[in-house]
Amino acid sequence: MFCPNCGEKLETPNQRFCAGCGSEIQTTASPEISSQPVEEVQVPSPPAPPPVSTVPVYDSKPVKAQGLGTYSKKCFYFSLVSIGFFVAGFVFGGTILLRFILPLYFFPFFGGGIIMWIIAIVLHLVGFIFGILSRVNSSKARSLEASHALEKVGSVFGEFGIILNVLPMAILPIFIVLGVIAPIIPYYY
Repeated sequence: MFCPNCGEKLETPNQRFCAGCGSEIQTTASPEISSQPVEEVQVPSPPAPPPVSTVPVYDSKPVKAQGLGTYSKKCFYFSLVSIGFFVAGFVFGGTILLRFILPLYFFPFFGGGIIMWIIAIVLHLVGFIFGILSRVNSSKARSLEASHALEKVGSVFGEFGIILNVLPMAILPIFIVLGVIAPIIPYYY
C-alpha cells in the first residue's frame, strides 16, 4: 500500500499517517485484484471542434519613432526659453537688488522700485511655467520617441530652469517687503 499524497510505501497496512509527508491515510477496504487480464474497451473519442476562424489578438507595444521627434524639440526649446526668462528676470530683479544693497552710492538716479521687482517675479513665473512644460514634453518624448541626446539635454535644462526660476520667486517678495518698509525706518549713520 502507498501514500496517496506523496507515493511513499506504507510500513503497515493499518498505518494512519504517512512517515514521509505526514498526511492522514484513510483506510478503506481495498477490492480484491484478480490476476485475470481485463479486456480494454474502446471508447469513441468526442468529435474534434471546428476550426477557429478568428485571429488571436495580442497586446501591441507602441513603436517608437526613429530620429528627432517633435516632443524632444519642444522639450529643448522650452528649457532654453525658461532659462532665458530667468536671465531677464535676474536683470530686472538683480539691478533693483543692487540698488537696495548699495542705496545711493552707485545708483543715485535709478528708478523703478517695486514695479521692477514685480516685473521680475512675473518673468520668473513665466520661466517656471516653461520649465514645467519642458519636463512634460520630456516625459512624452521618453515614452513615444526613441532616446535622443536633445531630449536629455532639454530635460536637464528644464530642471535647471525650474530651480533657477523658483528661487528668485521665493526671495524677491522678501525684498519687496523690505523695499516698502525701508523708507519708513530712519537711517542712523
